[in-house]
Amino acid sequence: MSDIFREVDEEVRQEQIVTFLKRYGKYLAAVIVLAIALVAGYRYFQDQQRASHAAQGNAFEAAVELADEGKATEALPKLQALAEESGSDSYGLLGRFRIAELQHQAKDSKAAQATYDAIVADSGVDQVYRDLAGYYAASLMLESGGGPELEKRLEAMSGKDNVWHLSVTELRGLNQYKMGQREAAVKTFKDLLGNAPADSGFKLRAQQMLAVLGVPADEIKAQLVTE
Repeated sequence: MSDIFREVDEEVRQEQIVTFLKRYGKYLAAVIVLAIALVAGYRYFQDQQRASHAAQGNAFEAAVELADEGKATEALPKLQALAEESGSDSYGLLGRFRIAELQHQAKDSKAAQATYDAIVADSGVDQVYRDLAGYYAASLMLESGGGPELEKRLEAMSGKDNVWHLSVTELRGLNQYKMGQREAAVKTFKDLLGNAPADSGFKLRAQQMLAVLGVPADEIKAQLVTE
């Protein structure tokens, strides 16, 4: 008896499936086709992305090779084309940093600073790289003489949330020293001495600058002991 009910139940289910397919089969087929198309499109997009990334890498390496051979005038246009094409992407960003480096080497500090400042202003670039570009731009300003404008820039960059804050603090102290602001420079280098990791170059240079600024040796040693 149970076999009869099972057969009837299976027939009912089969009829329900047939009815469902007749009613919704074309929609189901459309959904399946769309899903297949989406997967194929995504895979094609990934392949294109990988090919584009590889091409950018090759272009960057070729430009860097030219720069390393002393052919900056040939390397610059290639790096600029890469930067325009890639923008804030990895190789585009590397290209922009290298452009600024070559401009600096060519003694065109104004152009190099403008290149760094453009990276700082680019919201599509990760903050850590924007801060790094800001540090390089500030370094160029210090090379050109520094002054109050640089002090304002460095003060705005000196927060602990800036990964490069120790480097920024060092630049700030040097700029204050150049401007003849002894007390401010002493305070800045003492801060650097207290916050820099042990046995780091920052700590050693801070001690040397404090000595140059006329801070007594025992006072510098005391600062080290109280860290």
